[in-house]
Amino acid sequence: MEMRDNLLYVQLLERMALIALAAYIYNQSHIFKNLIKDELKITDKIGMIIFFSIVSIIGTYTGVNLEPYAIANTRPIGAIVAGYVGGPIVGVIVGLIGGTHRYLIGGFTAQACGIATIVEGITGALARKYSKDGAFSVKSSFIGAVIAECLQMLILLIFSRPLEDTVNLVKVIALPMILINSVGVVIFINIIQNARNEYNILGAMQSQKALDIAKRTIGHMRKGLDEDTAKSVAEIIYEMSNNRGVFIGGKKGFLTYCGDQVDEEVLRKNLQAYYKSPDYAIIKFISDNREVFFICAPFFTSTNSFEGVIGLKVKSEKNINFYFWEFAKALSELLSTQIELHKLNKLAQEAHTAEFRALRAQIEPHFLFNALNTISSFCRTNPVRARELIIDLSNYFRQTLKRQEDFISLKDEIDFVQSYLSIEKARFGDRLKLIIDIPENMMIMKVPAFILQPIIENSIKHGILPKPSGGSVFLKASCFQGEILFTIEDTGVGMEAERLKEVVNKWPGIGLKNVNERLKLLYGDKYKLNITTFLNEGTKVSFLIPKGGLINE
Repeated sequence: MEMRDNLLYVQLLERMALIALAAYIYNQSHIFKNLIKDELKITDKIGMIIFFSIVSIIGTYTGVNLEPYAIANTRPIGAIVAGYVGGPIVGVIVGLIGGTHRYLIGGFTAQACGIATIVEGITGALARKYSKDGAFSVKSSFIGAVIAECLQMLILLIFSRPLEDTVNLVKVIALPMILINSVGVVIFINIIQNARNEYNILGAMQSQKALDIAKRTIGHMRKGLDEDTAKSVAEIIYEMSNNRGVFIGGKKGFLTYCGDQVDEEVLRKNLQAYYKSPDYAIIKFISDNREVFFICAPFFTSTNSFEGVIGLKVKSEKNINFYFWEFAKALSELLSTQIELHKLNKLAQEAHTAEFRALRAQIEPHFLFNALNTISSFCRTNPVRARELIIDLSNYFRQTLKRQEDFISLKDEIDFVQSYLSIEKARFGDRLKLIIDIPENMMIMKVPAFILQPIIENSIKHGILPKPSGGSVFLKASCFQGEILFTIEDTGVGMEAERLKEVVNKWPGIGLKNVNERLKLLYGDKYKLNITTFLNEGTKVSFLIPKGGLINE
């Protein structure tokens, strides 16, 4: 009896080796590439169902036959992993397919095994759901697998007859199947988890490369996208990205190429076709009797205006992998933002309205450089946080660039402040806190655009950051007698009375000066900024605006 049990362990371990092979194949599949991005489409889920159903069926066919007719097998691994990776629907469908297949084979355990396989798919999904933050975890997958296998043994005892044969079967297969199949699930999930970690590392490297290029090119892109700028930018990208060649096109067509020799006339003709429907795409053509491949990433502004394209030359289509696409997209998005910044700067120079003066005040080069450096450091230490900061930085500038109206909702203004603060907190951590106390029913009220962020930035820059221990900024708003009172108060270093007098009289900073001028321009002198401060105790800035719009004087 003991020899038979030991042989069963060995036989199940041999079968489980197929699961490790299946995990490797899955790891290399297109479905997995989407999985690590958490972007599963319907077609991807269908592919996942097919894959794990095959794994379950193979687990049944390679099982160990026991008398009376029963099978000790690795079928549960496919259902459990399908539920864990793809969710309850995928788990149930795979369990249904694998369970139905087992039922059709027959035997006195057929019905129980069919039911158990479905339950195992659901258990795998629940194990993922209740793991920490729903993340992939070897611990939660192992616990889920053990529970699923224990449930299978219980279902066998409930549904399989004769009971005496079922009890004898469970005595033989329970421990081997619980241990071997749980280890098989752990192996599968561990391979996926390691690949996800590798994806994060490679993604961070690509983000780092794109950010380094952005820092090098920003000085050139301030001049706008023309032939000279494109030539300098292409040379920088060619030098830093290790591509075989780089071309850049503007709104109207080809601007420059840098890299291995290609027939530029043929390249121009292919670009004409690309410009009819610009998107992320691959163009290929024959140059000097060789097939040439370029991956093209367009420049789009926040208003979806096409501004140009960058093309990266590769040896063949086989060299264009998921990570290369991500790099190309990140690079084109950063360059698109730089093009928008140039347009905005040009517009700000020509504009004479208060809104455009405020816009100019927000986009300070040192803030952009500091933000890029912060994101760059996080790429190495915390890739997930780096991606979040890239989104925050993009949101910050896109909100700046998209605003056309003089007045926006208070909620939009607060969202803008939050995007700005997220980047500043990444630089200064727990030294900086912002506490917002604004009633929810005020969020729909209209306020002048860019009215709060310059004041909060001033509190952080001149109040909190010079203080070694940091501090907090309190933003409050309240309504009374048809007016809205805003108060921005910090716990920073404060000012002496003489310094306060100088600030109020000369307004040396651009941000507060523009806010003060706009308030007076819109509503009159009564609505200017009021500042109170005490050295080492902090500063309070407050102002009123009428509810409902301008005052006609």
